[in-house]
Amino acid sequence: MSYTTSVYTYTVRQIVVVLGANSFNAPDGSSPRKFMPQYSKTLTLNKGVDNKLQFQFLNQEQKPVDFSSLTGQISFRVLNSDGTSVLFRKALDPILLATGIFELNTTAAEIENIIPQKCYYSLEYPSGNQNLPVFVDAKAGARGDLNIVDSVLPSFVPSQDVTIPTDQHFPGANANANSDAVTYFSSVIQTQDNPVLTIQTQYSDYVGNVVIQGSTLVDSAYYDIVTYQYGNANTGEVESNTIGYTIDGYHPFMRMKFESNVGNIVTILAR
Repeated sequence: MSYTTSVYTYTVRQIVVVLGANSFNAPDGSSPRKFMPQYSKTLTLNKGVDNKLQFQFLNQEQKPVDFSSLTGQISFRVLNSDGTSVLFRKALDPILLATGIFELNTTAAEIENIIPQKCYYSLEYPSGNQNLPVFVDAKAGARGDLNIVDSVLPSFVPSQDVTIPTDQHFPGANANANSDAVTYFSSVIQTQDNPVLTIQTQYSDYVGNVVIQGSTLVDSAYYDIVTYQYGNANTGEVESNTIGYTIDGYHPFMRMKFESNVGNIVTILAR
């Protein structure tokens, strides 16, 4: 048995309105009615890929604006949710000047450093000595809604720096592989409800056990998930490598327990 899934490719086109477009041979007209798009649909920019959005400029009589005599560029801006900063700015590319169709083309790299969020966009165009707004809804709003999302590629999750609290006992400076083991713990790792956690630990001259523990509470009732043994007191072998771990299962909080005869932990990263 098999089935098919339909997928679609298309270019999003948004209607926007220019007031006072006489200089572009598209007069507002004598109609007493005011034309404005009733709704400003939310536009989307997808991170990790190139994006294409089209805009068609109309006048008050719903006629295309002829931008053939346009000198300058129409600017597209992305504003943060409270309108206090510009996240991104780029000029629109002309597609059909005579019918007022322009296009925003973004590359993956241009919006790579913008975190996914709900924001706004605005457009402005030059008219003589003025820079005028473009309107997107029935209330003469010059800001439209825009979402920047991680829908095509997964979002990047930075690694957590896991520390080892210093208010614990550690192997002494003169310790060796035959010294008594000392127990200490890493800081707590919050798994963010993920069913898989990866840990990377760098060891230096380490001999002893390592236990990865989990808990449903941040500060108590930890249980052992898996135990590893590194180094050999009889042969003098020590562990000085970076080792990765993958832990499956739902453990809201985790930590590493070290039962070390000698050596230390250089770094711990979790993701």
